[in-house]
Amino acid sequence: MISTLPKVILHEHIEGSVTPELAAILAQKHGVTLPSDFLYPEGQYDKSDFPNGRYQYDESDFGAFVTAYDVVADLVRDADDYYLVMKDYLTRNAEQGLVYCEMITSAFHMCHDPKTNSLNAKQYHAFMDGILRAMDEVKAKYGTETRLHACGVRHLSLEEFTISADFVAAEPRPEVTGFNIAGNEMAGEFADFEYAHKLVAQIPLQKSYHAGEIRGPESIRDALACGAKRIGHGIAAIKDPALIQTLIDEQITLEVAPSSNRILVTEFEQSLEKHPLRRLYDAGVRLSINTDDAGLFGTDVAKEYRLAQQVFGFNRVELLDVTLCALEAAFVEDEIKQSLIANVYTQFNQQDWQDLELHCQQLPDGALKQRLQSRLKEKK
Repeated sequence: MISTLPKVILHEHIEGSVTPELAAILAQKHGVTLPSDFLYPEGQYDKSDFPNGRYQYDESDFGAFVTAYDVVADLVRDADDYYLVMKDYLTRNAEQGLVYCEMITSAFHMCHDPKTNSLNAKQYHAFMDGILRAMDEVKAKYGTETRLHACGVRHLSLEEFTISADFVAAEPRPEVTGFNIAGNEMAGEFADFEYAHKLVAQIPLQKSYHAGEIRGPESIRDALACGAKRIGHGIAAIKDPALIQTLIDEQITLEVAPSSNRILVTEFEQSLEKHPLRRLYDAGVRLSINTDDAGLFGTDVAKEYRLAQQVFGFNRVELLDVTLCALEAAFVEDEIKQSLIANVYTQFNQQDWQDLELHCQQLPDGALKQRLQSRLKEKK
């Protein structure tokens, strides 16, 4: 059932997508000796669950994750590396049914010169050209559409964050359609970046801000107040019924990443049992299901959809609805968006329509029932 579903990713960090197998290749290329305990040896992990290798870090220690991420990110050093990373991620997920993807990039990581505390435009465009080449090749072979986000990293200094925002405005790329605020959610407040919020709105780029992952609902409210139209993670919304209603009323989509949340959100205690994915969906909140840092977390789009099915009990028509919610929130040109949405509806078979109608009849009145009933109108 999962293999035949069209799937969408709205939230993946390009450096975090590097698999252990690819990290070893990049390390060899750049003459980097990885720590001896950085990768699990063959035979010491479940290859069926981690087909591209497994990183060896303490999943209960956020600091250990950050250290592993930094080691991996440092291996991505030139345009060919970015091409290879992007081609690898898009290809393996396109083969699993990925029809649309948005990837988060960071100019600060790509081309920051610490000596001058500035960003190198020539280097940035060379790296982005490598990414674009991979995007074009995957689209030609699989039909997968891809767009990019620029990113401000909130745990950097305010000066460095502002440098990134100014750079994004000065060096536009047509494939960059969104602006993201990422990084340590405990660092600073969204109000600190007022200059960037206004600048991004003028470019204009659509906003998706990380919020409500390791902070509470107030973080999500602050992100919305600063113009975010999507929320990265946003799982803390489940603690605030009034915020849930706001998300429904304003049609805000949450970019939920179950595997990532299981590892990084300490209150889940390394288990998905407390994860609110099902409760958020049943409340009527629009969701997308994402990989976040696919390489570091040993996941891919099919694995995340499979978790939704096996752990949270999502059925096929609910997962089709999740894909449609993601496309409806996509930061892509409207003509392409409508084409992608129409193509997903063609994937509904007669049984799907029957199941959807029966499912709607069994749901209590509310936002979810209204949305699914609206889907029935697309039946041809």
